[in-house]
Amino acid sequence: MNFKKNQHYNFTHEALPTLFHHQTKGFMQLLERDGVKFLKFWWDHVGKRLDNSLLVPFKDVSYKVVDIAERNSKAYLIKLPPVQENGDVYMMACIKVPEKRMPFVNWPSTRIVALEKIAPSVYPSGTRMVEVTPRARFVPIGPGPEPDEQAFYQAVMNYIWKPKRNKAA
Repeated sequence: MNFKKNQHYNFTHEALPTLFHHQTKGFMQLLERDGVKFLKFWWDHVGKRLDNSLLVPFKDVSYKVVDIAERNSKAYLIKLPPVQENGDVYMMACIKVPEKRMPFVNWPSTRIVALEKIAPSVYPSGTRMVEVTPRARFVPIGPGPEPDEQAFYQAVMNYIWKPKRNKAA
């Protein structure tokens, strides 16, 4: 936990990625059952460890579960409180993909893609898409769409399941 960063940063850069990547089944069950109440519990839990000057109001938070039947997957789209500074996250997509099993190989079955605020001098949209690894590292993907839920969801789907190229061309 970074005690110099605000609650928003610590929730999105540590708590949420750790919960989803390492306790996927429990995360999915609790989010589907308790919804925003579940997210608020963890938001408050992160805030208990921070100085009062770093606390951020838990407002405008929502989530949506999208069943991606053609991919045998589920996406959990989480809209976070309004961003305040560069590095804060507008929304996250937590995706459970089918497990791939091969002898002696363990392929990851969870993916997280986030849309974070960045200086407009870096990307004109003022957003950047990043993939969050199981060790909660934010790996840049590239410029992101405007902070709109539908545009973000479409960008995530295009990133996770890249359109197949025509081999004949």
